[in-house]
Amino acid sequence: MRERFRRTALIKYYLKTIEIAMQAKQIHSFEFLPSVNEMLDKIEGGNIKTTIRAEIIRRELERLRRQITTGGIPLTSRSEAVKRVKANVQAQIRVLLETPLQRVVNATGVVLHTGLGRAPLGEHALQYLQNIACGYVNLEIDLERGRRGERLDLVNDYLTLLSGAQQSAVVNNNAAAVLLMLNSVANRREVIVSRGELIEIGGSFRLPDVMKKSGAKMVEIGTTNRTHLADYENAITSRTAAILLAHTSNYRIQGFTTKPAESDIIELAHHHNLPVLLDLGSGALINMESLGLPHETVVADAVARGFDLVSFSGDKLLGGVQAGIVVGKREYVNKLRKNPLMRVVRCDKLILSMLAFILSRYMVESGPPDIQTYRFLTRSRESLRKMANTVLTGLDDVAKRFFRVEILDSVAEAGSGSLPTETIPSVVLRIQCDKISEVKLAALFRQQDPPVVGYIRAGQFFLDLKAVADKELPFIVNALNRVAEAVASKRGK
Repeated sequence: MRERFRRTALIKYYLKTIEIAMQAKQIHSFEFLPSVNEMLDKIEGGNIKTTIRAEIIRRELERLRRQITTGGIPLTSRSEAVKRVKANVQAQIRVLLETPLQRVVNATGVVLHTGLGRAPLGEHALQYLQNIACGYVNLEIDLERGRRGERLDLVNDYLTLLSGAQQSAVVNNNAAAVLLMLNSVANRREVIVSRGELIEIGGSFRLPDVMKKSGAKMVEIGTTNRTHLADYENAITSRTAAILLAHTSNYRIQGFTTKPAESDIIELAHHHNLPVLLDLGSGALINMESLGLPHETVVADAVARGFDLVSFSGDKLLGGVQAGIVVGKREYVNKLRKNPLMRVVRCDKLILSMLAFILSRYMVESGPPDIQTYRFLTRSRESLRKMANTVLTGLDDVAKRFFRVEILDSVAEAGSGSLPTETIPSVVLRIQCDKISEVKLAALFRQQDPPVVGYIRAGQFFLDLKAVADKELPFIVNALNRVAEAVASKRGK
């Protein structure tokens, strides 16, 4: 008993000693921190305002204080502290002057990669944008009549012709479209939705949360895997304003499942004079199977089945800019257009201009639309292998010595919740190096100019070519050669 007491006392003593030593190191570390004025004299900010430079320094010093307080690596001298602050502040200033967004080579094998901006717009769209962005545009001016116009009418003809709907509206994303639909037709009233369709979209935004913010009261029916038509019918009361269906675009429920046909739900709702709303999610405007791609619900088919309002994204399978698009019957779409929230979630001139440009590509009869997303999605493995061989022929001697680069067949994904259970044929470069881990290798590729973003799987690093433009191949070649030089240089040291 005495021995145990003695050991406990010793442990407490040593812990206290360590705590005192750490506190002493923290105190010394704080003493080494320079002042803001001292760093202002040491850091050149180019043309950046002195007040902004001072604020960046102040934030960096505060970040270091937090690191010291939480037991981070202590500072050992004032010169070390000055050097660290100077390097970090100068790096932040460079980012601010250059802007943080930069072009990235997408070698992840995910065509509509949310983290990389989803649908790429391509060079033709850029040329159109340059012409639009450099001056004024007829955003809300009717040039023919010489009076105020409606910005939503700029894309209305495209959307109604392509979808077969009577009217359309455009907002800044599909979550906003769903919110606006619900608020316009069901504010302070009930909306019936199946539990199997209570989806969560990217960034942890959940359909029930969007419904709550819309002012509609959600009435859940059925279970996760089984919902019957009788569940819908039994839930309809005098307080019911609409029925909402959500296309499960980012997952599939398989196995012991049941759900009524959409046509039966629509017939039931219309019998009770209720509108049926469809959150379609991805929103394909063309038959994907005709392009050799997996099936996805086409917007025009949903409209033809009798849905009163259909919402979908502009930057997924449509292949355009971030937008939420609603098409449907005129009486309901006009409610959205007249809703005061429309001004809160409306799109600006650049979004509407680019959306009109992308939609115009769908008006042509021949083959897939002439937009970058479908050029990527419909690429053959044969063309991708040719691209891979082009990369291999560009490797210099250092890269050939340090890397083993293999061309392999693989599969890519559409991404952003589109075609969630389907894969698309692709080709990858598997890059192996005995001198560096795959994690560090991937990081070195991300540090190139422009960054090349690949992926790691089963302890190996890959560059997928499905979403790499032909003009981006030199970037991959240069990245391989530069990373090899960095590995060689580090090994030489």
